[in-house]
Amino acid sequence: MQYIHGLIGCTFIAIALMHAFHPTPLSWTPFAGAALLAFITLKNEIRIPIARILAISTTVVMFFFFAGFFVVIPQLATDWYMQQAGWHAACLIMSAFLMLPLLSDYSCRLKADCREERMVRRRAFFSVPDHIPPHS
Repeated sequence: MQYIHGLIGCTFIAIALMHAFHPTPLSWTPFAGAALLAFITLKNEIRIPIARILAISTTVVMFFFFAGFFVVIPQLATDWYMQQAGWHAACLIMSAFLMLPLLSDYSCRLKADCREERMVRRRAFFSVPDHIPPHS
């Protein structure tokens, strides 16, 4: 999953760079924020209160992208996907759906099963696994 989240973060950076020269000022900031949220998921250990804040932030950004798409789409012509303004709408809807795996990761971190699995993987990496008996 880390490769997927890294790819999502790089996609958000590419979209933010495409919007850097957009006529609307600061239209790149939501995409840069989404890239930051994607790259934070690459960190293994995130405390529960921080994960909760990040999950809420991810939800807000995701609904911002959905709302932006549904505000922009009625103003476009029937061949919106062939026009320059249509690419902004396409980026918004794609970004909204790209936020779903990130939200899933943050919500998984808030569940006990996921936390225990991460702890087992971390403990086995830095220590001797439980099934190996100690030598005296």
